[in-house]
Amino acid sequence: MQIERLDNGAVEVLGFDITNFTQEDSNYIRELLLKELIVVFREQDTNSLNYARLIHEIGGISNWNQLTSDLDGNQYPPFTESPDIYNWDKSKFFPIQAVTGKKSKDGNFTGIFPLGKLDWHCNLNGPDRADGVALQGIKGVEGTRTSWMNTAIALAEMPVEMYERVKGKYANFRYNFLKWSDVMDDRQREYMLKNQHEYKMWLEQENAGGVKGIYLYTNNDCEIEGDDGSLFQELQDYFFQEKFLYHHDWKVGDIVLSDQLLTLHKRRQEVDQIFEKRLLNRITFRISNTGDPLYIMSRNQFND
Repeated sequence: MQIERLDNGAVEVLGFDITNFTQEDSNYIRELLLKELIVVFREQDTNSLNYARLIHEIGGISNWNQLTSDLDGNQYPPFTESPDIYNWDKSKFFPIQAVTGKKSKDGNFTGIFPLGKLDWHCNLNGPDRADGVALQGIKGVEGTRTSWMNTAIALAEMPVEMYERVKGKYANFRYNFLKWSDVMDDRQREYMLKNQHEYKMWLEQENAGGVKGIYLYTNNDCEIEGDDGSLFQELQDYFFQEKFLYHHDWKVGDIVLSDQLLTLHKRRQEVDQIFEKRLLNRITFRISNTGDPLYIMSRNQFND
């Protein structure tokens, strides 16, 4: 495998074949992800079992109970335990978690966040959540774009006076999906309303690869310790500069892995007819917080 550096904090892996890789290969990819935060593979085979095996070997599938859909949105019963990737009957389709607006025959949406906006967000809605997310383009993805913001490169260039205001500060976050997504079906809305919670995180974070960045979930409700709101707004203005953004224009088979402690992502707004045809397969996994209740720089600090 070879590595090609892309714009603004992402790398592409060349010479990788998802249908034929070793544990050594997946270990290398995990370490690369921890170091670079955004890792891209282009035009890979779209067999969902191969994709699941790759993520399983990198960090273990976290959302296995949400893998319930086939490519047409037909629903399988949820897994009651983590599936056995290696002994899966290859004659049977390995279910996916669909990100799509396509409707099933009964008129229900078949994927999460089916239409409308999906603004800057990360999978890490609390320190016990999986901190890695993988997306693969399956069909109808051509001409669509997802963007990532890399806080590690933003931190490295952060003005000293801004860093002094960030250093040693934590924020209170309140899960508020209504701020970053506006269209979902009743089932998803009900689930996410029940899922609301509050949590605390240090702003400055370090992943298991020793890379430092900033955790600032801008589309959850956020209150920074001792801040009147000005720092929160200044950080947003600073982070979302073009020089810190990687834009991925999808092709079928493309895979993007990202560290969700230190990056955020969003999709470009499209008309509903495009999202109704677009299908991404989403899998979440752990890379830094492998079972630990709080992150390295947050652990045992917030027991009140």
